[in-house]
Amino acid sequence: MSGSTDVAAAFLDRLERFAATDVSPDAATLRVRLLGWLRAEQAGQPTMAIVHQLCGRALDVAGTAATRGASAPEARASLAESCAAERADLVRDRAALARVAAELVPGRGAWIATLSHSRAVVDAMLELHRAGRAPRALVAEGRPLYEGRAMARELADAGIPVWLVTDAALPLLLSQAAAVWLGADAVTDRGVVNKVGSFAVTLAAREHSVPVWSIAGRRKFLPSTTGALKIVEMPPTEVWDAPPEGVQPRNVYFELVPLELLRGVAVEDSVLGPTEAAQLARERTLPDGIAGA
Repeated sequence: MSGSTDVAAAFLDRLERFAATDVSPDAATLRVRLLGWLRAEQAGQPTMAIVHQLCGRALDVAGTAATRGASAPEARASLAESCAAERADLVRDRAALARVAAELVPGRGAWIATLSHSRAVVDAMLELHRAGRAPRALVAEGRPLYEGRAMARELADAGIPVWLVTDAALPLLLSQAAAVWLGADAVTDRGVVNKVGSFAVTLAAREHSVPVWSIAGRRKFLPSTTGALKIVEMPPTEVWDAPPEGVQPRNVYFELVPLELLRGVAVEDSVLGPTEAAQLARERTLPDGIAGA
């Protein structure tokens, strides 16, 4: 399972292919076809706020082209240019977010706890490592697909010491951590959507007086009332592929961590407190046709 930044980059690749292969006779028809394509993309990644945001941006580009009377080739060119610009922004924002997050933990040799796999958390850990701050990582494996193992391997390959533990064991070991860093699929005015297990870790961190930060980014903010933003269950066979009669596996990947349990949310240019984060989420609305996909 990829981090949201990786998912966003893959989405832009597919959007470029859509623009390159589209045969709409005019910009208005292209917009209609694009809207259907975007809704399918949203349905495939319902918790990923950054995908919803990118879909909204693509629809705006196509709508602007249609409004100004652009030809279909001009509209397709505008979409391709938008993809290139968004891709450059992703690279820039990743670096900026890592620098902000790295300032959250002072000193050297700090243990930082996390779970599953987050590209933003990896980037921030690597930023600490490059700065000579000698971070150490306490990573929960992220069942049922064990994404935390990929994170552990990536950090270890970079020279960062890692403890890998089961999800259930992470709260037990939090007293040794200087901070908990959570990734985010979405940040809403109600809380942060992240891999299941995040809520329990955050509650345990509160008991141990360990600060919890979400390493997110402004593109991950959306109002909690956004219909397209959903937490859905995943294939039960990932939990148990041949359960006995009477046993129904439930496979929930994501959950909501209330903002009030966090010290703050790191974005590209600052760290937002819970109240500021909630306000920003309320302001990041999506265009009609996308918000309730």
